[in-house]
Amino acid sequence: MSIQACLEATGTYGDSVAIHLHKHLSKVSLVNPRAIKNFGAMQLRRDKSDKADARLIAQYCHNQEPSAWQPPSEAQAQTQTKALARRLSQLKGDLTRENNRLEAASDKATRTDIKDHVKSLTKRISKLEAQLEELIKNNPENKQTLELLTSINGIGKKSGSQIISELPDLKNFPTGRGLAAYAGVTPRHFQSGTSGKTRTPMSKAGNSQLRKHLFFPAMSAMRFNPICKEFAARLKAQGKPQIVIIGAIMNKLLHIIYGVLKHQKPFDPEYLKKHEKTA
Repeated sequence: MSIQACLEATGTYGDSVAIHLHKHLSKVSLVNPRAIKNFGAMQLRRDKSDKADARLIAQYCHNQEPSAWQPPSEAQAQTQTKALARRLSQLKGDLTRENNRLEAASDKATRTDIKDHVKSLTKRISKLEAQLEELIKNNPENKQTLELLTSINGIGKKSGSQIISELPDLKNFPTGRGLAAYAGVTPRHFQSGTSGKTRTPMSKAGNSQLRKHLFFPAMSAMRFNPICKEFAARLKAQGKPQIVIIGAIMNKLLHIIYGVLKHQKPFDPEYLKKHEKTA
């Protein structure tokens, strides 16, 4: 008897359950929670409880027949890498907030305490960054992935290490657009009325941590990556706001990341030009 299990993608806990189920069942599907929510809205759902949620997911699985999920490779399944990177992200957030408080504080005793905390956080962040880099370096697959990522102009070792911690198994995505959708950086099409004017904000229906790790590399790529720099210039000439341009560059970076990792070749900014000449 063939049994399919379906569950919402909820990060580390969801991945662990999915891996366990994959060992014992014929098919496992890991679905974006928003897809389940929208399906419930279509069913005019009124109840909200654990049992009702379970019935809704089961109904979604039966009606929609979501595709099978493939477990990540051994290197990508290392929960320690993801946990360490997320803890690092939390401390960086704390550091930003403390620096903001320092700017607003006028009391001498308060400023001294904040400065001490900032110093402590800075040391802890440096320590965790070194640990994460060492963890990745000691794993052959992750080490190779980091070398490929850092060949892309705009991605350094620190940001590359954090991107690796959140990258899913690319075998689950037939195209780079699928990876971009997973991160929630693909645009959503909005149109209201008959004016013909549309808005295409970032969907944000995906991995928020991966989006966060792409923000600063995108800003750097706008300056130093030839492909991204040219793309950003075109968008600016069209009058696009800066934040929209950054989101588009994040999308572009994920497509580049997908191509580099899929083909296991370093980034070549001249690839498209070479391909056009030989076409």
